[in-house]
Amino acid sequence: MIHPLLFVGTTFATGGAERIFYYLARGLNRPPFGVEVLALRRPGPIGDELAAGGIPVHSGFTGSGRIDAALVFKISRLLRQRRYEGIYFLDHAHAVFYTTLASLSGSVEARVMPVHTMRQWDDRPSIRRPIRLVMQWLHRILAIAEAQKRYLVEEEGIPAEKIVVIPNGIPLSRPGAAARAALRREVREELGIPQARPVVGITAVLRPEKNHELLLQAFGSLRTRFPEAELWIVGDGPRRPQLQRAAREAGLTEAVRFLGHRPDAPRVMAGMDVAALSSHPRVETLPLSLLEAMDAGIPVVATRVGALHEMVEEGRSGFLVPPGEAQPLAQALARVLEDPALRERMGLRGQAIAEERYSIEGMVDATGRLLCRLLQIDEARWSNPAPSEKVR
Repeated sequence: MIHPLLFVGTTFATGGAERIFYYLARGLNRPPFGVEVLALRRPGPIGDELAAGGIPVHSGFTGSGRIDAALVFKISRLLRQRRYEGIYFLDHAHAVFYTTLASLSGSVEARVMPVHTMRQWDDRPSIRRPIRLVMQWLHRILAIAEAQKRYLVEEEGIPAEKIVVIPNGIPLSRPGAAARAALRREVREELGIPQARPVVGITAVLRPEKNHELLLQAFGSLRTRFPEAELWIVGDGPRRPQLQRAAREAGLTEAVRFLGHRPDAPRVMAGMDVAALSSHPRVETLPLSLLEAMDAGIPVVATRVGALHEMVEEGRSGFLVPPGEAQPLAQALARVLEDPALRERMGLRGQAIAEERYSIEGMVDATGRLLCRLLQIDEARWSNPAPSEKVR
């Protein structure tokens, strides 16, 4: 017997939360579950990928307005037709509110919703008001780190018993020393970078919470010790013109490369010596880009924000520094760049941490077991996938 699940959001753009949504939809789409997807508006790139992979995607239920009096009835009709037993939400307030209301009189027995942030950039809570209006009907809130669970309990008032911690996972490549060296040469040759040149990289959407300005300031200081160093900024976003202007005004135009959005970002990381993240304390929780750097064997230097202290072992896989302070960030970057043996040790430890705690398979397995418990399905019917079934 197959137990149908519906994965729901407003639209599925390309971002960290949406990638996790993709991995889970793909990974859970096997017995005892069957997965379908609902995008209230457009499917977006992630929805299109899921549809191309054979997962049914329903979309176009509403327009861009916040209020749609007919939306509950449209969703109810789909729920009655397909008889879903469980719903997995992205924390899109519009989608959670309307779909929860639509599901109250149907066959749905489990509703779960992950939270990926620790407050919003505009200082609003992570869990927005429309979601709070239907919170009583959500069976579990999924936190991605213990620090985030404490935040949700202590600052947003979510009952601890309602929260389950399931860390995000990434597709692990686990490159060995020879593979890392070969890929480093390949990436640097493509970008025209000498093999010995020090490279700091950041992979993050160009939004205010990532605080790229702090990294530019720290990098300017770092260049006094490493005048040949380069900074690679991987990612795109609305703040690109401002950041390019800031680099120009700091006299760093020739040293900073804006590489834009790269679908092969984990591969590009192989050309870096150290992966940086300079985020503000708000929003950031467990960034996938740093997990990908760790899997690639790249040491991490980041601000001590969110749950980074749970994934980065201080002095062993990287360094964490106070947020908002450029000089400690520059000093930590210098420590990594000046010591090849330290870089190697940190890279290896980071790979081990990623494999132990942050695999897609572990994330999918924990989510599958939780859904089995909520739907009263024998967990013996759920098992880790064979290697040929693993999500990539």
